[in-house]
Amino acid sequence: MKRRLVILFGLLAVVIFSFFIFQQRVSVTVYKNSSAFLEETAILYAGTFKVKLNDQLSMLESQARYFMDIDMADYNKIKQTIMATKGVGEFKRIAIANTTGMTINADGKSSGNILMTDYFKKAMRGTAQVSSNILLDEDGEKVLILAVPVFQNQSVVGVITGTFSYSILDNIFAVDTFSGSGYSFLVDNTGRILVGSKSKARLCFSENWLSFLSEKQALSNFMLNTIRNNIKANKTESVSYKINDEERILVYTPVHMNDWYVLSVVTADYINEQHHRIVALTVALIVVVLVAFLCFAFFLFSLIKQNEIIEKDNVRYAVSTQTNQTLIYEYDLEKRVIEFTGNSSFLFGKNLKSLPIDDFGIIEKKLHESERNLRSYLRDFIKSGEKNYSCEVRVLCGAEYIWYRLTATVVFDKGKNPVKLIGNIANVNEQIVHEQRLKEMAETDLLSGLLNKTFMEKRVTDFIKENDGSVGAFYMVDLDNFKQVNDRIGHSAGDTAICDAANKLNLVFSERDFIGRIGGDEFCVFLILPSSMDADEIEKIIMEKASILREILHETYTSGDVSVHVTSSIGISLYPNQAVTYKDLFKRADAALYAVKESGKNNFAIFDEKTMKEVGESVYG
Repeated sequence: MKRRLVILFGLLAVVIFSFFIFQQRVSVTVYKNSSAFLEETAILYAGTFKVKLNDQLSMLESQARYFMDIDMADYNKIKQTIMATKGVGEFKRIAIANTTGMTINADGKSSGNILMTDYFKKAMRGTAQVSSNILLDEDGEKVLILAVPVFQNQSVVGVITGTFSYSILDNIFAVDTFSGSGYSFLVDNTGRILVGSKSKARLCFSENWLSFLSEKQALSNFMLNTIRNNIKANKTESVSYKINDEERILVYTPVHMNDWYVLSVVTADYINEQHHRIVALTVALIVVVLVAFLCFAFFLFSLIKQNEIIEKDNVRYAVSTQTNQTLIYEYDLEKRVIEFTGNSSFLFGKNLKSLPIDDFGIIEKKLHESERNLRSYLRDFIKSGEKNYSCEVRVLCGAEYIWYRLTATVVFDKGKNPVKLIGNIANVNEQIVHEQRLKEMAETDLLSGLLNKTFMEKRVTDFIKENDGSVGAFYMVDLDNFKQVNDRIGHSAGDTAICDAANKLNLVFSERDFIGRIGGDEFCVFLILPSSMDADEIEKIIMEKASILREILHETYTSGDVSVHVTSSIGISLYPNQAVTYKDLFKRADAALYAVKESGKNNFAIFDEKTMKEVGESVYG
């Protein structure tokens, strides 16, 4: 007896020690993963912010060309030219300044003298600049000033400036991460906060984050000096600190513009929550396994003793068969045979009364290709232990697909084991087609908030008709592995992936562009560019946006121990060089997308004739 107690207590000690080690390992792993993701988030924000500003600088450079042949000493000529040019980008105001710093804006009025500003001085040296500070314009609104030199005979004769609203920049940093426990903001090399919330919830009540950490004694002077040195060296690093008994992890990374930095922060509470969740799930699993084992041991003898044949359950699902093309079926899980009540000619072309489950392929061939996983869905439903199931599928009847609603009810034996599946298949084509027509009447996709397929085509077609001479690009975007998110994690995670993709598309592209969701995980964008830009600038912007889009659409979705990595494949066609109608732009971008998919996904490509030949006539047209 004593020996058994010793063994029992020994095993208990081993379990407790193992659990302690497991808990420590989980804590370290969660911390490392959270830090790595936080660093990726900071780099992503920095890249998005830089691309946003470079995009606007490119727009200003296109405007500067209007003044390449203008006498910058002729005030009236300058005024006439700036008033005649159209504004571009997302600027609140565009102005031109000569070498004296005197400005004239698009309203023909002076915006004051900018001779002594840092951005004017640097731009006069021949390089496009962004003001190093957030400024106040004449309306009292916070703005950034973007400045581009005007060249004549390789000499700088003036500067064109664009006033960029602070609110647009603030929107980039308005989205929290880590389920609301993380956030990001922009600072200069002294630690002064330029863009980002300083709300109470974010525990930063100062204009300078380095001063704030120093005042709160969150970090030692040595650590603060180390951070300052890392900033001077343009390093990306992370640091942990505590304020008001709340631990946080902070990652800072350079923007490589004006010595600015992006800071991303997450609370340790979030990390601890993930840690506790994993540990709790593990403990729950252990408890469930132990309870199941004890129950099995307890009932094993009585189950062997009561080895009786399970009585057949003659319960049938009561369904009205008066509607045309309604078929009642019963699937016996033990016999693996489906029996039909009613006329099954609409499914098989002849009236079958039974069908072995091994011949289920006969039904699958008639299903629409997007619904041919019906058998696996039913199998998973039976294993789930739920009782009722319903779905709509398209069945090929003659030359067209007809919508049918499939319902199923599981019949269990006394031991709660599934033995039969009883249900019906009913024609609901008229109802679903009507619902789809109503849905297509709405302009906006309800889930993503983007234009739906119908209105995407209409908007782009209308724009092409009304803006002859414009240039642009058509992007087809497809989320790789999206189906695995739905199948392995759930449709809720799939919806999250769609919404994430829509938000990121809105980050990369501006309000002047058309963005739509044209299918489950397929999106398209019509990028509009000024006609004054040259071919190299157009290609640069198109490729930059495709590159940043591919990076930010790379996302991992997880639920417990299941993770799915989602990437993107992007096809691009050019307007008007390659096509001048929506349908032709769509076909060429789709052909390029197909080529990317065939070559391994997670990439982008611009359509060319070689792409067309490789994908074949069935894809191109």
